[in-house]
Amino acid sequence: MADPSKLGMEFPVYSIRVEKNKIAEFVAALEQKDDTEQINPLYRDVDAAKKAGFENIPTPPTFSTSYVFWTGGGLLGTIKAVGADLSKLLHTKEEYEYFAPVCAGDVITRKMKVVDMYERGKKEQANRYMQVTVLETDLINQRGELVIRARTTFMERG
Repeated sequence: MADPSKLGMEFPVYSIRVEKNKIAEFVAALEQKDDTEQINPLYRDVDAAKKAGFENIPTPPTFSTSYVFWTGGGLLGTIKAVGADLSKLLHTKEEYEYFAPVCAGDVITRKMKVVDMYERGKKEQANRYMQVTVLETDLINQRGELVIRARTTFMERG
């Protein structure tokens, strides 16, 4: 089970440059396309992005989920840090607050912490007990602006 003493824990801060080819690959995967040339030009062409009012190629709304996989040991590193058992986990909720666009070339710094841990159900009832962990991640651009806040909730069965 996740370690309740991890409540309030702040993960190491990591930074990553947003690459335009990663944006295109992400969108191609979402749209189930074999080739990035088949996706919306907004996500692969600088001129199309600028015509739409962006500084550069923008990331799609859920792209920020990928930062957890590319920084700090990835998903497994995050799960291990809170002491959870991956085989008993269920990702239950992902929430985003958007404050500014994230575009290719931006350097995003990820600041993540454990903001809540609580129990659901009763320990004495087999398969009816869950421990809930909530992570909050602030994504800050190279100008020091908070661009996205994400809240990830997962449950671990007891």
